[in-house]
Amino acid sequence: MSDSAHLEPSAKKRNIDPIAPTNHPWNLPATVDLVHRCDCPEDSVLLIPREANLRIGAEAKRVVARVSQAVVAVASIDVYGDQLWRASGFIVEFDECSMTGTIFSCATVAQKIHMFPDIEKIKVYLFDGASYEATIKACDNHWNLLVLSVSFDRSVKTMNMVEISENRTAADVHLGGFMLQPHSACESLCSGDTIIGLDRQSEEPFGLQANCGVYSYERWSDLPRFCHEMQKATFINTYAAVGGPAINKNGEVIGMLFHDLDCTPFVPSNIILKWWEHFKKTGTYCRPTMRVFGANLHNARSASWLKLPTSLYKGFDGFLVELTSRAVKSAGLQQKDLIVECNGEPVATSLQLFEILLIILEKWWRLLL
Repeated sequence: MSDSAHLEPSAKKRNIDPIAPTNHPWNLPATVDLVHRCDCPEDSVLLIPREANLRIGAEAKRVVARVSQAVVAVASIDVYGDQLWRASGFIVEFDECSMTGTIFSCATVAQKIHMFPDIEKIKVYLFDGASYEATIKACDNHWNLLVLSVSFDRSVKTMNMVEISENRTAADVHLGGFMLQPHSACESLCSGDTIIGLDRQSEEPFGLQANCGVYSYERWSDLPRFCHEMQKATFINTYAAVGGPAINKNGEVIGMLFHDLDCTPFVPSNIILKWWEHFKKTGTYCRPTMRVFGANLHNARSASWLKLPTSLYKGFDGFLVELTSRAVKSAGLQQKDLIVECNGEPVATSLQLFEILLIILEKWWRLLL
């Protein structure tokens, strides 16, 4: 089938076509002062990259056009009929018999805050402005994941999700993934690979926005309380993009977008798919906590205490421990330890360690049931 068969109606294309170069969101200045870091002059200013968002080429345009109809806008409607919180989402399942679709988005859109009006309903908007009331099937603030069910009056497009394997280069075959979910493939993601973030406006003209960047294996945050399973893309988006899909060059979803000032973090499909499968089986949210803060050895930043044999950097990898909880310390894991195996499975990245712990948790749940 030709690419033209997948394109959206020409009457709406000018409103949803994301080809135009993206300017820096909000026209931010070149630097932003970080007052809370005034004690460290070298870290007290955040540089805003001017070329963070790359040009979208002809091939990328075709890929975006092919999947764009599955990208939706999501908004919570308050008791006064106004949009309260806005986000994006994407359709992952559609049952033609019941005309029911399943949408992944972010839990933020369903949050209830004391000083704001109550949320009366959540609406989903398609590319042509058609809106539908959604039912919440799952909402987990821990992962900021929201699953919505919508009864459509037409057939809708869906997006395919693939799990990722974090690699430094294409030669890193030893960084393979673990136990793929049904109907999922594994994407070998290397530093510099193209990633496109998609989001949709929740008001006229319900336009689709695309931001293009590359995958970076640098750690998203140095804060121990921030989940380090999050991956990082170099482009910059807006708050309305949160919950939208991060796609690869084939148009497959590799994660869900979040927001930051100088990059775009995204939660990988591995976590979303396993979380969703666990919820469908048990009705509970899967939240394995490693209680360990560290970095993948292949992208660990140099630290004054890092004194490891040079041989560990040659054809070998692991998860380098920087901080541990009291419970983990009591089990014998200490700072500077290098985790290379867990439960008999090799460990090269934090995401692999998370997946192994998830598998252990699944087995424990089966024993309880």
